[in-house]
Amino acid sequence: MKNRILGGIVPIVLGALIAVGPQTFAHVCEVHEGKMPMACHYTAQAALGIGIVIAVLGLIALFVDGRIRAGINIAVAMLGALVIAVPTVLIGVCKGAMMHCHMVTLPTLIVLGVLTIVFAAIDVALDARHAK
Repeated sequence: MKNRILGGIVPIVLGALIAVGPQTFAHVCEVHEGKMPMACHYTAQAALGIGIVIAVLGLIALFVDGRIRAGINIAVAMLGALVIAVPTVLIGVCKGAMMHCHMVTLPTLIVLGVLTIVFAAIDVALDARHAK
């Protein structure tokens, strides 16, 4: 029962933080009317989608068997790697070192992505051990 709750609640919380972080406390640059959005805007949109998927997978993990939960957590770990790749390699953030998105959003998404991978790996190990 503990594994089920741990395997579900942690991804829900991390997914929610990944989704709302770039929209709120780790906000990206504002989009001004008539101007083209910067890369950080698209990073925030991608993080929103990825975070929602992680949270939904965590919600599903609350109600499934341990072996299925292990598979879900493997997917969550891969999505955590995607959270890291979006602001660093795939889309990026503004190039200015003093921009808020470069100083706050980038490290926030990297830390949340690493935490997602670590907790998902722990959950996979626990679920695989108990499934035997």
